[in-house]
Amino acid sequence: MIDISEQLDAINAAFDSVRISVFADLSVQLVLADSSKSDVGQELLDEICIQAANAFEYPDVYSDNSLIDPPVEAIVMTDKGILLALRSTEFSPNALIFECDYDINLKDILAMARDTLKKTGAE
Repeated sequence: MIDISEQLDAINAAFDSVRISVFADLSVQLVLADSSKSDVGQELLDEICIQAANAFEYPDVYSDNSLIDPPVEAIVMTDKGILLALRSTEFSPNALIFECDYDINLKDILAMARDTLKKTGAE
């Protein structure tokens, strides 16, 4: 199994526009690991996790069997930038969440994040 903290650090290093990277369990809105370019308090991490869960309307997506293809990516525009969340296509509650500047290269970060989810076994 990979070290998720190292993976989050690698994403932060690869993208100047990423300020905070989080690996979370959205079913309980719990941050499991995080990486940031500055000191971040637990309140902000909790808020990011809640925003991502709300973006997916979690856990409603999993409890509604009528949804064949629930969303796996969410983008939330905030006054601080973009909150980008990516979760497993296997309906796992695990997700990667990023707080980014508006100039983030979405295609590239999504590709790296998807690969990271695969490495964690959450994909």
